[in-house]
Amino acid sequence: MHKQFKPHTYAASSIMKNLLLKLSFSVFLSCITNLANADQAHREQSIYTAAAFGRHNQLWRISPQQNYMVVDYSTNKGLTFSHPVRVNSEPQNINVWDENTPSISVDKQGKVYVLYSADDKQKSTVFFSQSNDGKHFSDPIKISLQADLNYHYQAEMLVAKQGKVHFLWHDVRDRNEYKQQGGGDLSIYYTSANTHKNIDFLSEFRIAKNICSCCRTAMVLDNHDQALILARFVFPDQIRDLGLIKPDAKIETAETWRVSFDNWKLEGCPTQGPALSISKTGRYHMAWFTLGSRRQGLFYAWSDDQGKTFSNPLSFGNPDKLPARAEVLAIGKKVALIWKEFDGIKTQIMAMHSENQGLNWSAPTQLAETESLSSYPALLDDGHKIYLSWNSMEHGFRLLAID
Repeated sequence: MHKQFKPHTYAASSIMKNLLLKLSFSVFLSCITNLANADQAHREQSIYTAAAFGRHNQLWRISPQQNYMVVDYSTNKGLTFSHPVRVNSEPQNINVWDENTPSISVDKQGKVYVLYSADDKQKSTVFFSQSNDGKHFSDPIKISLQADLNYHYQAEMLVAKQGKVHFLWHDVRDRNEYKQQGGGDLSIYYTSANTHKNIDFLSEFRIAKNICSCCRTAMVLDNHDQALILARFVFPDQIRDLGLIKPDAKIETAETWRVSFDNWKLEGCPTQGPALSISKTGRYHMAWFTLGSRRQGLFYAWSDDQGKTFSNPLSFGNPDKLPARAEVLAIGKKVALIWKEFDGIKTQIMAMHSENQGLNWSAPTQLAETESLSSYPALLDDGHKIYLSWNSMEHGFRLLAID
């Protein structure tokens, strides 16, 4: 009997060994694939950087690097950078993407402020840190008291005079209320902090309801150092047009009013945030994308009455090349517009500039291009010139002057 059963026992054992070998190899391949995918995800995430000029014309940059956010600086307009310094000493699951990039700012005293998103307790939330010298950062802290309870993302930060910092973010805590009303998905919440010695946050409060969930919000400082916000609202009948928001931190309220009337009806998020800049002359400059019933494409307009009324919208961009992601920046009478176009193979960054506050514009010119994954273009200035800040997998970080 043993002899009869031995071949079967051996066969079963061989099958089991083969299965185990195949399973082990499968697990090995899965691990290698997961590691490769994770490595690719880290590499792709690394393009979502932010940059800002600081003292002595230094260019500061914040970038994702696996489980850390790192900061470095350049003294030669981005040609080379210093050794990167970690913001978070403990690893975090960094959570940035093209519509959820980090922020960096440097004040006149050389203090560096950073803001970024990371997963914590299985929820994405927003962390803030600061450094007196750009070499040693404070332990990152959450900017919202509700950070452990609700999903936060697409945050913005602005540093005003005397060390006051303005913050806003997209927040889902009121989602059920809006669903019952048939409106937008979320709210914008706002807070500010004084950062002289300790970081003292003021109370947070809701400044806007019924916000389009995936359109990044723009925030600037007016000439009185007060925050002004441009966001895509969900108006009745699923109309997704733009509105301005002016928070009043003293009494925890905000004034809001509609500024675009394109009548873009869409039951979904277009993922196309607006852009806003205010010159020293007080002129508001706004750029946005729409596919409304009244107009379609990219548009620019200006306002001389603090955003109550705007000029006739100026259309720009080649409609045959999917123009999108416009940014605008003004310095005195100089204004620059940049945007993305795609010809089916290459992504191109296009630009126009004005020397008379947006009344007349140069012809569009191409600044850069890539065939690889790339970030959204951004504009920054050193007090004299306006620059394009752009990152791609193919060419890396680039800083290009707009003349």
